[in-house]
Amino acid sequence: MSFLRSSFSIRKTKPRQVVSRSPLKLPAEELARELGPQYQTIDVRIGTQKLAFDIERGDWIADGIVSTAVSAREMTKLEKRKRELEEDNNVLRTKLDILLEMLAEVTAEHELRRNG
Repeated sequence: MSFLRSSFSIRKTKPRQVVSRSPLKLPAEELARELGPQYQTIDVRIGTQKLAFDIERGDWIADGIVSTAVSAREMTKLEKRKRELEEDNNVLRTKLDILLEMLAEVTAEHELRRNG
């Protein structure tokens, strides 16, 4: 009956190697040694609120308020810069349209000469 015992015996498997899922492509042991056990912190900013994820508790914690106060002078400078960039963008779009029309015209002339 030794053949029955061997087929049902549980074999010990080798321990699995720990695989790192880090984009740094370091082995998990080296990554933990270099960066510590909690090298990834998750924080989110929603509006002016900042939240951090507490790994031990598995819960989000309010981490404070992010200051986004901009002075009126800075706001006017930013609006002016925005208008300038929009104007530059419009000029570049117009130039691109002109160049595409010129290319289409030259291509059509070339096709007429070749076929005509």
